[in-house]
Amino acid sequence: VKFPAENQWMINPVMIADIYRPEGLDFLVDGGVRLADPSTIVDMTTNLPTIIWQGKGPRLDWMIHQDEDAAASSQETLLQLLV
Repeated sequence: VKFPAENQWMINPVMIADIYRPEGLDFLVDGGVRLADPSTIVDMTTNLPTIIWQGKGPRLDWMIHQDEDAAASSQETLLQLLV
């Protein structure tokens, strides 16, 4: 996740939660501090897990990929939140 006003990555999960909570972040799964390339984002808020952003992670059989129009829209929204 990037800092809102900078082109710098945040790697501290506590900082990510504190900064993005006012933007609508309800919770953050804390896997600890680690350095990694941005990866796949899966929406788990509905009955079927849906890929919002396909990154380096594998697409598994149980994941549904949004159609192209919806995926582009979701990616734009996600990028606005991350930038």
